[in-house]
Amino acid sequence: MIKHSSPFVGKDEIKAIEKIIKEGILSDGSIVEKFENKILDFVGTKFSVAVSSGSASLFLILKFLSEVFPSLKGKKKVIIPSFACPAISNAVLFAGYEPLFCDINLDTFSLDFADVKKKITPNTLAVVYIHSFGICEDLKEFSKLGIPLIEGIAQSFGGKVNGKFVGSYGLASFSSFYATKVITTAEGGAVFSNERNLVEKIKDFIDYDKKDYDPDQFRFNFKMSDIQAAIGLAQLKKLPQILKKRKNLGFYYIKKLSELNLKLPRKENNIFFRFVVLSDGKMKSEKIIDFLRKKGVMADKPIWKPLHYFYKSFADSDLKNTEFAYDYGISLPIHPSITKKQVDFIVKALKIAL
Repeated sequence: MIKHSSPFVGKDEIKAIEKIIKEGILSDGSIVEKFENKILDFVGTKFSVAVSSGSASLFLILKFLSEVFPSLKGKKKVIIPSFACPAISNAVLFAGYEPLFCDINLDTFSLDFADVKKKITPNTLAVVYIHSFGICEDLKEFSKLGIPLIEGIAQSFGGKVNGKFVGSYGLASFSSFYATKVITTAEGGAVFSNERNLVEKIKDFIDYDKKDYDPDQFRFNFKMSDIQAAIGLAQLKKLPQILKKRKNLGFYYIKKLSELNLKLPRKENNIFFRFVVLSDGKMKSEKIIDFLRKKGVMADKPIWKPLHYFYKSFADSDLKNTEFAYDYGISLPIHPSITKKQVDFIVKALKIAL
C-alpha cells in the first residue's frame, strides 16, 4: 500500500529524544528556545514562539490582535478560505470571532483576491491566507488591502517566492508541525511575526506558572515541550533534503501525467506538500479515489469538506471554485519516502481509472 502521506523521521530524531530523556529534564524550555531561534531561518521574521498546535497558534494571534492594535477593537469578521481544514474556522470561533468564507483560485487552491476584496467591510478584523498544498504565493496585493494579513504556512514551510520566505508577508504567520506536515514535532505549532509586542503577549499568556493575576485575567498552557522541540531541531537539519525530494517527485509526477486530461499543479514556487490534480469535470473524484485505493494507492480528497458546508448560514454561499475543487480534486500520494517506481505505479493506475 502506498501511503498518502508519512512522517520523514529516523535515527536523528530518536537520538535527540534519547538525549533529553537521559538528561532527565523533559520540559525546562531551553530546547524550545533553540527551536524558536532556528525556525526563524526558514520564515524570515524577527520573532517566533513555539506552541502546542497549529490551531493554538492561529487562536493566539487572533486573541491578542486587537490588544496590540486597539483600532481593531469591535471588529468581528475574519476572512478565511472555505477550502481548508476545520482547525482554521475552529481557531476563529474559539477566539470569539466570526469566520467569513471566501472562494479560492483554482491555480493556487488559496484565497481568491477578487472575492476577498469584495467581502471586506469595516467589520473585518483580518484575512487568513493559507499557502495551500505547498503552492507559495506572492502576497503583495493582499498586504496592501489595509486589513491585517495572517499567513498559514504549515503546508509551505520553507518555501520562497522571489527570494522571500512565505510567512514574512503578513502581520503574523502560523504553522502546524503535526506528524505529516513539511517538518514535524509530532504535535506542535508556532507563531511568527515582526511585531515584538504580539509575540511577547503570546509568550506571557502561555507561561502561566508563578505569576500574579488580575481578577479578570487568565493564562493557559499552550506550550511546546522540549521533546517536541528536539524532534523539530532534527527535522530542520533535514529540511533542505525534504524540500529537494518533494520538488523532484512533483516534477516527475508532472512529466508522467502531462498527457492526461488533468489540471496539474504548477511547477514554480511549489514545494509539493501535496500533489493535487483536478479532473475535467466529467467524473467526480470519489470514483477515481475509490479505484486507486482498491489498487493499493491511498489517494484522497484534498480536504475533508469545504468549511461552509458545516454552517447553515453559509450553505448557499457562491463558492463555485471551492465546490469544483472538492468535487473533482484528487490528492495523490507524495512524501519524501515515496520512490519514482511508486509514482510510476500510481500514474499507471490513474490512467486506468480515468
